[in-house]
Amino acid sequence: MCQDKWIEIQVHFYVGSDMKFVEERTKERKSTLALLCRRHRLLAGCFISVTALLLAGFTLKPPTYTPTASPDFRELLQNLEMENSDLLRKEGIDMAHVIPAMRVLTNISRTLGLTYSQSQPNPLLLNILSKLDRIRTNETTDQSGSFKPSADSDSENNADSQLNSCQASLEELAAMYKVPGVSCEEVILGDQSAMAAALNATKTMKRELLPNEYYLSLTQNCDGFKTSRGYVTCPLTQEESEFPIAYSIVTYKDIEMVERLLRVIYRPQNFYCIHVDKKSEKDFLRTMRSISGCFDNVFLTSDLVDVKWGEFSVLEPEIICMKLLWSHKKWKYFINLTGQEFPLKTNFELVKILKAYNGANDLEGTVKRANNYRWNNSPPPRGLRPVKGSVHITVNRDFVDYILHNDTAQELLAWVRGTGVPDETFFATLNHNPQLGIRGSYKGDPETESSDSMVKPFLTRFKNWGSDPFKFHCAGQHVRGICILSTGDLPQLGQAKHLFANKFYLHEDKVVIGCLEEKLFNNTRDEYSGTLQFNTTYYSNLGFVKDQVT
Repeated sequence: MCQDKWIEIQVHFYVGSDMKFVEERTKERKSTLALLCRRHRLLAGCFISVTALLLAGFTLKPPTYTPTASPDFRELLQNLEMENSDLLRKEGIDMAHVIPAMRVLTNISRTLGLTYSQSQPNPLLLNILSKLDRIRTNETTDQSGSFKPSADSDSENNADSQLNSCQASLEELAAMYKVPGVSCEEVILGDQSAMAAALNATKTMKRELLPNEYYLSLTQNCDGFKTSRGYVTCPLTQEESEFPIAYSIVTYKDIEMVERLLRVIYRPQNFYCIHVDKKSEKDFLRTMRSISGCFDNVFLTSDLVDVKWGEFSVLEPEIICMKLLWSHKKWKYFINLTGQEFPLKTNFELVKILKAYNGANDLEGTVKRANNYRWNNSPPPRGLRPVKGSVHITVNRDFVDYILHNDTAQELLAWVRGTGVPDETFFATLNHNPQLGIRGSYKGDPETESSDSMVKPFLTRFKNWGSDPFKFHCAGQHVRGICILSTGDLPQLGQAKHLFANKFYLHEDKVVIGCLEEKLFNNTRDEYSGTLQFNTTYYSNLGFVKDQVT
């Protein structure tokens, strides 16, 4: 079946008399499917697809077993082995060593109506996910039921196994994150008819968000949680593996939005600190604690701050997270986020951009637009020139080191406590006083310019305030001065050079987040396979990169 050259295997969709609900949920899948397989490297992905297709009611031969509305996965697996034993034997596939169906299992289970309920997940699906959670290629099972490498496996085999796993996972993720009824690619490219359909979908799509109870139940089985929610658990490229990024996420509500943000930026080599507002609901905190407990590199702060706009409490969680993340020695850059933001670039692209920055920090700065009255109480320490900017930053590890361990930084931190909106002063002032000698800080005029500038744009965050230098068309509405990004903004978000975007209301528009997810996972897959390249010439030629303190 899976030969050395690419071939198409026609797999026909069978709908039994009791499967009308499947037909209703799979209008786009009723046509013949084409599965691309290749021996060795893509054999894993091929078999994942074959296994999952059977679980969904797809068969390689006319079925001797008709799926019912509550299919027994064990019978389905037995049916696969029985109907296609010659094929499996020919390919050397042992059903006792089933390669995990992982993400596609969850995607297919949703098609079948086996979604997780709000109160508790489907136990049969959880059981399947937990059993299929590890790669069987080059692995054996010991008496305890755990898996360990075979004695004759070597590093090359393990590398090939990981390649198979990553490739297959990305293929399935790309399918899993397709937004139903919306052509996201065409919407992002600006096609008017596709946009009209997408805008209509925003009106008809359910706006209810997944509740805390859903995640609390799902995270009782961490492997099942990571599998069903579609986390990328491979470092992917060596370049990404060798360039870890540290993140803070400051949040207070909307568990689904926060989890989807974490999911799309998650990589096992990165580090994540999450701060939950002290006034958040207890169930939200408990849920975030349960989610973070499923990862070795996601940390929830024990110190909880009651965050209030304009006060030092906005800045405090960032410092707390910096201290927590500092103990992990490997990361290269720090990026801070809030729970209502979303990336515009894949992890691969972020690494490429940050490497192009070559140590430069990306912070907003202005003296001309500064609110000088905020600093009237007393002059800043050591003759520093105060600069206004954003709390959102992209900074190298040395910048964080300076904040945590330098006396001047500590004096400035104490000074901003007595000023108005200190979060808009502290980071910007440190980055735009080059006499401090902080690596990556800016030596030129601190004035941030529009995003089409090649001198000093602010690319850490796409924010639409409706005035220069942050003036863009807003397809949605402005709330407290800032544009709430929506489906109509997708074309400009798709073209933006920025790293992340602010802000989104998931309960009002799920299509915009869904399409961004789809684009990011498609790009991740294509970048991993080498079919999509990312050019960093623009970023390496920026003025704040060329004119940085080294």
